[in-house]
Amino acid sequence: MRSCYFCNMVRKSLLSILLTMAFFWMPAPHLAAQETDSFTSSFCIAPQIGTDIGGTLPIPFSAIGGAFNAYPKLNATLGARFFLNLHPRWSFGANLSYKTIAMDADARVTNQKFKGENIDQYFTGTSEMSMSFQILELPVYVEFLAGSKRQHGIQVGIFGSLVMSSRFITYATKGFIGSEPDRMDSALSSPRVMDFSSLLDKWDVGVFAGYQARIFTRIKMGLHVMIGMKDVFLPGSDFFDYKMKQVRGSVTVSYDLIRICQR
Repeated sequence: MRSCYFCNMVRKSLLSILLTMAFFWMPAPHLAAQETDSFTSSFCIAPQIGTDIGGTLPIPFSAIGGAFNAYPKLNATLGARFFLNLHPRWSFGANLSYKTIAMDADARVTNQKFKGENIDQYFTGTSEMSMSFQILELPVYVEFLAGSKRQHGIQVGIFGSLVMSSRFITYATKGFIGSEPDRMDSALSSPRVMDFSSLLDKWDVGVFAGYQARIFTRIKMGLHVMIGMKDVFLPGSDFFDYKMKQVRGSVTVSYDLIRICQR
């Protein structure tokens, strides 16, 4: 089975974040006192745009029983970034955003369970999948500001999301269907649609990690990784023998529009 493109993307993104932390980790000792003396606490609101790449992936991949190839769709993300600086090197942040996460995929599956004519049936063969989630998302994190000018931010936290609307449809293209695993009752003569949209849950939660760089005085660019910790399907939905979880990366650009400072 071929490894998933997004797993490699996530591993590379996390590695980049860790290397950045190691390189920019701490300021020179003689600068610490100067930072404390000159520090001014602040609260900021920044409009933010970006895009996500990724989607819903089977966990573990071995449960598919064959290849799984994902083809993400890029959609604009709109939102705002909020952060509060209470220390020269540390801040608290939150990113509220509205986004559409969409992805197509094709897979070779073995004994995939689905509901057919009020009974459980099993499909073995090749299929295509179409998934889309419109969500309102809120990561909350702590940020360490690295570099001599505190221009590099390392972020670690959690995220929660509310699913406004969603779609998860599988198109069985070739193979056979049986009333029991490994049993062939009928071969597919034409593609068959299996719609799992009604089984999708309305919320998600997971871990969040990111890197943010100040490229101009008020403009920042961020790279983030989000990994869902729960199944996207409702509890008790046993139509799959594996979990489907959100695994995504994002690129954002924000502008510090409102700053409120206080010594």
